[in-house]
Amino acid sequence: MNRNPKFSERLWEWRSFSKKFHKNLLNVIHGLPAKFDRPTKMTDNYVWTPDCNLNIKLRDQDLKIKELIGFQPCHRDNTLGITTYAEQWTTEVYSFPIPTLLMKRIGEGLGIRNISRSLPLVADKEQFIKVLQSHSNSVRILSIFKQREQRLLTIENDHKDKVDNEVAELVTVEISHLASPEDVSTLSIEHPSIDMLVTAIPMIMRDVEKQIYRGMIFMNYLQAVKIWGLSKKIFD
Repeated sequence: MNRNPKFSERLWEWRSFSKKFHKNLLNVIHGLPAKFDRPTKMTDNYVWTPDCNLNIKLRDQDLKIKELIGFQPCHRDNTLGITTYAEQWTTEVYSFPIPTLLMKRIGEGLGIRNISRSLPLVADKEQFIKVLQSHSNSVRILSIFKQREQRLLTIENDHKDKVDNEVAELVTVEISHLASPEDVSTLSIEHPSIDMLVTAIPMIMRDVEKQIYRGMIFMNYLQAVKIWGLSKKIFD
């Protein structure tokens, strides 16, 4: 029984979706060193209800839970008068079997409040889905295929003394193409330090000029999955 996650972290994230990102932006991203040797292909199965407030997904044999902790304005484009926000998320990854208390927490995050404390251990992802759907007919599983690449932005020395020197100087820049349920791409910049994140954003967006936000919608995966769960599209 896994009472504690096998992995956990807390990160600040700045994320947007687009049907097609501006070529200058892509040139900046592809000019950064890769975090891994090659793009990663994966299918994430998101667990969704109309009342969900947790980002819950199954990847391979793992259960991943992301919870929004807070947010704050972080970057303003004066040309278009748009302010964007950074969000702080906790991420926990669990292996099966998982205990009742975790199932109750997940149920509450999905708006399901009738999961019994006497529920036995949930052995695998198939049983996990079956238990949730037996307690609510609104539970849906949304399969999202992703081709993802992650790159690393180094914060130069003249920026480092503006932020916490104990935090690593590498910021993760991630871009993914989603083939379903909608043909879109998503960009995120992530780091444990909000100051490092705020420093990184204009460095990534520097060559986009007036097109900096054109065609981009700023939202997180929880918001995107809600749109798809309602059988709608981000971009009509």
